[in-house]
Amino acid sequence: MWNSRSPLPSHHLHPSRADVVWKSAIVLGLVALVGASLRLGVPPIVVGYLRGEERWGQGSILCVVSSALVFLYGAVSFFHAFRYRPIPGVTDDLLPTVSVIVPAYNEGRMVCEAILSSLASDYPADKLHVIAIDDGSTDDTWSHIARIARAYPERMTALHQPKNRGKREALHVGFLRAQGEVVVTVDSDSKLEPRTLREVVAPLVRDREIAAVAGKVLVLNRYQSVLTRLLSARFFLTFDFSRAVQSRFGAVLCCPGALTAYRRSAIMRVLDRWTSQTFLGIPCTIGEDRALTTWLLRDGHRSVYQSTALVHTIVPHTIGGVARMLIRWERGNVRECVVMLPVLLTKWRSRDRLWPTLDIVLDLVQFPFGCLLGWIVIERVTSRPLEALGVVATLGVVAFVQSLYCLRSEKGTDFLYNVGYAFLAAVGLQWIFPYSCLTIRNGRWLTR
Repeated sequence: MWNSRSPLPSHHLHPSRADVVWKSAIVLGLVALVGASLRLGVPPIVVGYLRGEERWGQGSILCVVSSALVFLYGAVSFFHAFRYRPIPGVTDDLLPTVSVIVPAYNEGRMVCEAILSSLASDYPADKLHVIAIDDGSTDDTWSHIARIARAYPERMTALHQPKNRGKREALHVGFLRAQGEVVVTVDSDSKLEPRTLREVVAPLVRDREIAAVAGKVLVLNRYQSVLTRLLSARFFLTFDFSRAVQSRFGAVLCCPGALTAYRRSAIMRVLDRWTSQTFLGIPCTIGEDRALTTWLLRDGHRSVYQSTALVHTIVPHTIGGVARMLIRWERGNVRECVVMLPVLLTKWRSRDRLWPTLDIVLDLVQFPFGCLLGWIVIERVTSRPLEALGVVATLGVVAFVQSLYCLRSEKGTDFLYNVGYAFLAAVGLQWIFPYSCLTIRNGRWLTR
């Protein structure tokens, strides 16, 4: 993660002239992909089967059927994503008291952005308190936290743990000290927009069944490199799109550590179980946000997404940093999906059980399913090499169509970078899921 002693340089916050070149290259590439897809892609293959020119083997039938199911799932997802609407805000007199928890470890000056943006929120000052926790940092993180605490003695509590005990334990300390009706977690490398706290608490006020509200995570250093541009586009599509769909059923599976609002009364009922959670005999130290969401869902609560609650966070700008971040996330996701499997067989919630169940099951079978389809594709293109171009073209066109969802709330051409990320993931990141499964007992944080 980014641990600079100074604020982000301006070129990390604004687009550069090189963007024009990249965007032009992507547009030209898409034109070529569409042409290749029409000439060599899936349509001619399917037509060949329908005309009897191709032999229908078991692999071919499985490929066509599974592709149809994936298309159907995607179409239904798009339908619900476009029907999603954020929950309207509430007036000042209805706003609950809020405790904002900012856990930090070796974050340097960046922790100031997280704390000060929380204190500067457009939220009644008498209803807002910030708790910053230094989890045994070895740099100057504590000096920054202590300095802000001295400047805002009535509005902030600073806690210092002499030894690094992990983010989950730091959050546990914060939850115990929080007094607000709502507890909001904010990562120490993130920055809130002024109205974010107002927006993120609104669903908790309007619906008593909701216990967790996920904010919208954007990339603060999106213009730092091509890789951060790719991540920014992918963050928008993956997090905004998937959470919008899940929110329609009150089951956002992972409310992010970067920004989530919790109903404190619900948290206190699962706090001990969450803190002491183990998996395969090993204490769970990573994926604390996904785990906490899981415990709340298992307890019968609902979790939703609030797209108007914006937080900007730092992402890795090197491929090694991205891989380590994704491995940590994947380990937590796989673990929590496995934990939820036996729960799915019970009446774990009063309504809207089908879609969350489908989401969790598909999350677990995505790799073996992908391997099977990959084997079928490889078998075919080895006998007909030119069809490899059709596979590449199809991947690009599918990624482009998916990316069009971004235009709903983010104007401009940055959504095209999601096409680039699709190829990066297909070529360079497929190993992350199996590696995460094989090393799931490893609880190291990896990005420090």
